[in-house]
Amino acid sequence: MKALLHALWDKEMGPLDERYRPWVSGFVVIFTIIFTLQFTLVWHNLVYLGPGLGDDSSLVAIRALVLDRLHGPEAWQAWAIAGFVLSVMVFRAGVMLWSYFGYPKVFGKKFPMHIVLMFIAINAVGALSIPLVLALLGLLLMAAGFDFSAGWLFMEQAVTATHQWIMAHVPTVVELPAVVAVLAVYLVAGFFHYWLHRLGHESRALWLLFHRHHHMSPNLSQYSTAAVFFAFPLFIVFVVPYVFLFGAISKLFYAEPLYVEIFLLNCVFMIPEIFGHSDVFYERARKWKWASIPGFVFCNGVYHYLHHSAEPADAVVTKGLFKGRDRRCNMVNMGGGLFFLWDIVFGTFAPLRDKRPPVGLTGEPPLHTNPVRLALSGITQLAYELKMNTGWLTRFKILFGPSDYTPPVSRDYAVKKA
Repeated sequence: MKALLHALWDKEMGPLDERYRPWVSGFVVIFTIIFTLQFTLVWHNLVYLGPGLGDDSSLVAIRALVLDRLHGPEAWQAWAIAGFVLSVMVFRAGVMLWSYFGYPKVFGKKFPMHIVLMFIAINAVGALSIPLVLALLGLLLMAAGFDFSAGWLFMEQAVTATHQWIMAHVPTVVELPAVVAVLAVYLVAGFFHYWLHRLGHESRALWLLFHRHHHMSPNLSQYSTAAVFFAFPLFIVFVVPYVFLFGAISKLFYAEPLYVEIFLLNCVFMIPEIFGHSDVFYERARKWKWASIPGFVFCNGVYHYLHHSAEPADAVVTKGLFKGRDRRCNMVNMGGGLFFLWDIVFGTFAPLRDKRPPVGLTGEPPLHTNPVRLALSGITQLAYELKMNTGWLTRFKILFGPSDYTPPVSRDYAVKKA
C-alpha cells in the first residue's frame, strides 16, 4: 500500500513514445464528440448566469426551440435554429481537433501526448472528488441519524431548493423584454463574475484550491485545460451562494427562467469562446475580425488566451485599489459582462498583442508531471503550512491572505524544487 501511495504521489509522467500516438489521437476524437454534445446540453445556463436558472443539464431549451416545433407553421424556424446549433457544434469540434492535429503545422512538432493525458487525469481527479465528498457527507449524516441520500444528493437538492426560493421570494424589479433582460443580466451578473474570478487570483486560498490548476498547462488546448470549478473539498461550500447570486440577478429582470434566450445567445457566445484555450489559433484568431471582435464583445476567445499568459508583466494590476501590486499570477482579462467593461474599469484589461505569449503559471516554473499531485497540490500545501507554521496571525494569512503572501515555512507541491 505504501508503495502504491508513493507511486500515485511521486511518479512523474514523461513524454510518451510515438507508438502511442494513434491511441491518444483516437481518444482525442472520442473526447471531442462527447464534450461537444454534453456542452450543448448546458448552453442554456452557462457562463455568468449559473445553474440557478434551472436544471444543470437538460434538453429544455432544445426541446422548446427545435424538437417541439419540427412540424407546423413554425417548422422552418425550428429547422433553421437546428441548423445553426449544429453548425456551431461542428465548428467548435473542428477547432478543438485542429488545436491538436494542426499543432505540427504551427509549431513544427506534434502536441505533447503526456500533457493531454495529464490534464485529462487532473480533471478526472477533480470530478471524482465530488462524489467522494458527497459520499462522506452522506456517511456523516447517517451517523447523525439522517438518511445517506441527504448528503449524497446535497448538491442537487441544494440547487433545486435555492432555485425554488429565488422564484418564490426574489422580486422582479423591472420586467424587461426577454432579449434586453438577458443582456442586462449578463452585464450586471458580469460584475460579480469578474470579482469572483478575480478573487480566485487575489485570494491565496482560492488561488491554490480553485483556480491555479486551470492556469498550469504550458500547452493550451481543450484537452489540456483543467476545469475551474472543483476544489477538494470546499466546492460544496460555494455551490449555494453561487446559485443564489446568479439566479437572483436573473429574477430581478425577468420573472421566468430565460432558457431559450440564453441558449441562443450562448450559441453565438460559444463561437469565439473556443479560441480562448488554443495555442494553434492565437495568431490567426487575433487577425480574424469575425473572431476577435465577438471575443471582445463577450469577453472571451483570443482575449481570454492572454489571461493564460505566463509573462510576469501580466501579473501586475495597472490601476485601481491594487495598482502596481504583483499577485504572482495572471491578472489580465478576467472577463464578465460585455465589452470587457469591468476589466477596463478595474484596470485589468489587456489588448491583443502581435506575438503569442507563453502560457502557464507566471514565470513558467517547472511543474511536476503527476496529475494526482497537481490536482491536490493546493490543499496539501495549505495543510502543510498550517501544520508547520505557528501563530494564529500567520495561520490566518495562510488561509485569508493575498495570493502573493508566503508564510515563513512553505512547500509548493506543484512546482519542482530548483
